[in-house]
Amino acid sequence: MDKTRRLCLRLAGTAALGSVCGPGRAQSLDRTMHVVVAYGAGGATDTIIRYVADRIKDKVGKPIVIENRPGADGNIAAEYVARQSGDTYHLLVSGPSTHAANATIYRSLPYDPERDFAPLTTLATTPYFLVVNPQRISAETVQAFVAGAKAGSRSLSFASANVGGRIAGERFRAESGLTAVNVPYKASTQAMTDLLGAQYDFYFCDAVTATPQIRAGKIRALAVSTAVRVPAFPDVPTLAESGYPGFDVSSWIAVWGSASLPPAVAQRIGQWINAALDNPDGRRFLTERGLLPYPGSPEVLRAVQRRDTVEWGKVIKAAGMQQS
Repeated sequence: MDKTRRLCLRLAGTAALGSVCGPGRAQSLDRTMHVVVAYGAGGATDTIIRYVADRIKDKVGKPIVIENRPGADGNIAAEYVARQSGDTYHLLVSGPSTHAANATIYRSLPYDPERDFAPLTTLATTPYFLVVNPQRISAETVQAFVAGAKAGSRSLSFASANVGGRIAGERFRAESGLTAVNVPYKASTQAMTDLLGAQYDFYFCDAVTATPQIRAGKIRALAVSTAVRVPAFPDVPTLAESGYPGFDVSSWIAVWGSASLPPAVAQRIGQWINAALDNPDGRRFLTERGLLPYPGSPEVLRAVQRRDTVEWGKVIKAAGMQQS
């Protein structure tokens, strides 16, 4: 039996893909794709996957249903996908919260980050901008912000809408010596609405949510959390440049399938996703929003997931972020 025939029989046996073996035949899926986003609509994770879905829908050949299930640092969405099987292909779009940090934050998880999921690929790296509302905070630099806060008599408050932003805020609070209370939000857009309303003092906001408001002049970016400046905002200094050497906090966005997702399907979807972003238009889409392209593979995702389970775990313990 030749290699082509063996391949056809193997794919047919999965009952997962459409006919892929004949010349010019479609390679679309045979089931609906249900994509569950671990965060609210409008943030970086949601924005990227909707862009990708629009560009792969013709290849998928079936409806792509996108649903936002925010809350509990992504655990609600992750648990939902982990429990799915049947006639629909379920994907989870999340980051190091569900598949790295939460293993330390929570005493127990309603899912296993490795056993219950099939890694597909990474999508992008997400910097966080330290942003303030000029109506509430007049400082134009990190140094002036910290000095003014220490000279004042009130305690500060800072928002977080995901684990990465919370870790950046906690690390900044500790290194700056500020007294600040965290205000958690389910979605970055909700946190931004309250920042625009001057309801709290500062926010380590994901690049996608922050970018339009920075450009509109409604909020001020004092610094970026990554070790190097973001190309879309070359005038915004890093925190390392602002007096906090070694400060480097960023997140990543990735896609997993439920453990029941057939390997052939997982591979093909991962290839489609990478093709949608790893091209001039895709890279431009990311960089214009302050994101950094991060095309990957199941192996890359698995490695970074395991790495950050350890590294983020250290930061979480040091900041006392563990749930009681």
